[in-house]
Amino acid sequence: MSLGRRRQFLIAGSALLAAPLVLAQNRPAGTPFRIGLFPALDEPFLGWTHKAMQATGWQQGRDYVFVQSDAGYGEPTVSAARRLISRKIDLALVNSTAHAVALHRVTARVPIVMWASGYPVEAGLALSLARPGKNVTGVTIYAGTGIWGKLLELLHESKPGVRRIGVAWGYVPPAFPREEIEPCYRELRQAARALKLALHIEEIAFPEGVPAGLASLEAARPDALLVTAGPGFFSARHRVVQFAVTKRIPTAADFRWPPAGEPAPLLTYAPTHAANMRKATSYVVRILEGGARPGDLPIEQPSTFELVVNLKSAKAIGLSVPPSLRLRADQVIE
Repeated sequence: MSLGRRRQFLIAGSALLAAPLVLAQNRPAGTPFRIGLFPALDEPFLGWTHKAMQATGWQQGRDYVFVQSDAGYGEPTVSAARRLISRKIDLALVNSTAHAVALHRVTARVPIVMWASGYPVEAGLALSLARPGKNVTGVTIYAGTGIWGKLLELLHESKPGVRRIGVAWGYVPPAFPREEIEPCYRELRQAARALKLALHIEEIAFPEGVPAGLASLEAARPDALLVTAGPGFFSARHRVVQFAVTKRIPTAADFRWPPAGEPAPLLTYAPTHAANMRKATSYVVRILEGGARPGDLPIEQPSTFELVVNLKSAKAIGLSVPPSLRLRADQVIE
């Protein structure tokens, strides 16, 4: 049976269930599904998404079209979510808990698939990771993965004498619920105690807050800096890393940044975007073609994390990267 015929059959069957989701509505045969991207994706993320969709056998234009949000990564707002929903999308593909929260506040009917997220249960998006129970599913890169403790360990190992670590934190209200942030802070503080490190967390909600945030971090005199990829100051992230270069201290990030722009963090420890997207798009197909309910699909954790060591960043701060880190790295950028 062709993809179009299978889709027509499955949609007709799911309509009989009277499910309160968009996928239960009849649609004209041969009409591609409209997949909303929130926020809008550019390269290389857009290319990875198309490649992951095509790996499932779906073709752009025939089986799906992407509907780009008019909001960027730093704009996870309810008004932006409402504008995207008004464009009659069949499903939304999102890359943070904040964007999923904004959409979930607007609709309980449109399926939401996260290709990256933090703590969906604490954010109110799911009843549990194993059985979300609502209209949201996908991938979490933080919940239960131990990533924050690992990042502190890597920074501690990166340079002799690291005793104080600053954290430039961009996952902040109003975009991220405070209930979601607390598990991150607990893990960071537990790891800091185990490593006998002093920790200074500086919340930066907007790019305009970067100067004051850096002034506060400078006053704390950190020996290393953890820079998060939250939308709070993502557009000003290179400015934050430049601060660390000026202070000649190592940096680590929880998310591999787009390749454009310097300086880059010394260390990145994160799952690969492409692998996350493959898992998320498999859920997209199961929901739209197979009629699966998002609430029945477990929110999954990445199977692997990659350590990237940037020797250009090491050279910029006059650091000789310990051989133990270089040997463990999945990629070394010369």
